[in-house]
Amino acid sequence: MDNIFNYRGIAQDIHFVGRETEIKKLSSDFIFLTNAAIIAPQGWGKSSLVHQAAKVASHKEKSLRFAYVDLSNVRNEERFFELLVQGVLKAVSSSQKDVLDNVGKYFTEIHPKISFDSDSAESLNVDFDWEAIRKNQDFLLDFPSQVAKDKGVKMIVCIDDFHVISQFADPESLLDGFKARWSRQDGVSYCVCAAALAMVEKFISSTPIFYRYGDILRLDKIPVKEMSAYIRERFAECAKYLDIETASYIAELVDCHPLYTQQLAHQSYLAAAVVCSKEVIAKAHETMVDQMGLVFENLTASLTTQQLCYLHAVLAGETVISTSEVLFRHHISSATSASRSKTALLERGIICNIDGKISMADPIYASWLKNRYFAKK
Repeated sequence: MDNIFNYRGIAQDIHFVGRETEIKKLSSDFIFLTNAAIIAPQGWGKSSLVHQAAKVASHKEKSLRFAYVDLSNVRNEERFFELLVQGVLKAVSSSQKDVLDNVGKYFTEIHPKISFDSDSAESLNVDFDWEAIRKNQDFLLDFPSQVAKDKGVKMIVCIDDFHVISQFADPESLLDGFKARWSRQDGVSYCVCAAALAMVEKFISSTPIFYRYGDILRLDKIPVKEMSAYIRERFAECAKYLDIETASYIAELVDCHPLYTQQLAHQSYLAAAVVCSKEVIAKAHETMVDQMGLVFENLTASLTTQQLCYLHAVLAGETVISTSEVLFRHHISSATSASRSKTALLERGIICNIDGKISMADPIYASWLKNRYFAKK
């Protein structure tokens, strides 16, 4: 039984840890078609929370349909619209025949290319001609609402990695389209998951369906106590043992980062005999850091000297990176330079701002920087 931890996909059921309050709130939002924005760094379990809340809500309200739009590997507006239509069609189609019938019903002016990777409706792929998308954006943006109305269902469109839109050629135009169309739609709500980037904050704070009538969930870290209890339960199920202190050590080494906690626990479980020790965990952690070395080298090479100096200050535990003493200690040229570096690093998701406290978004990258990169300087 090797996969006792889940770090390669959506964490659900026994692999989903904590967040009872958020599940209760978000599932209620889904049922009552309240728009929601979930803000947290990468890997903190936003997608898993959405799926877990969707499962809870679907048990209570049978008319709910969920259209999932994953933007993690999307780089242009065209693909966004294809995935939007694809998600809605999957949400209301139980077979490939249903998909084709729905396409024939709704797409009389524009004609998407439909294909399937297997025999199920879930394997659907949708492709559009870019010119057709450009001329019919309002129709495509209203598509979820139109389908919900016709089918007599409640449609929740869940857009993951919403912040990726900032990388599109003309993000402002698309976001303006969202504001104009979403506020007029019936039978549909939107749940966007994103890192706390300036574009996301600006969109949410200027869109009434979120800041005035919706919910904004800013995820906190899952407490060490909850993470360690989960780790011990999973180890025990497979006849291996670690005490509370050792289980907590796993969570603390990766700063309670949900994805990395699962991964480190999995690697430690595989390496342990019957009893898992801190030495086994520390070695597994070092292996994880080393495995990411090339990725981190490339990332670090893309940063300016002043940005690296700012990260050095963050890793040193500096809380106010603007005083002359702190700037001098970490070779930051000026308070203005520190401010620019902070803004750039936040926009790239390398650091995060949780309740006014700046920290590294990726604890494995933090370990690599501190113990590999800066240690050589």
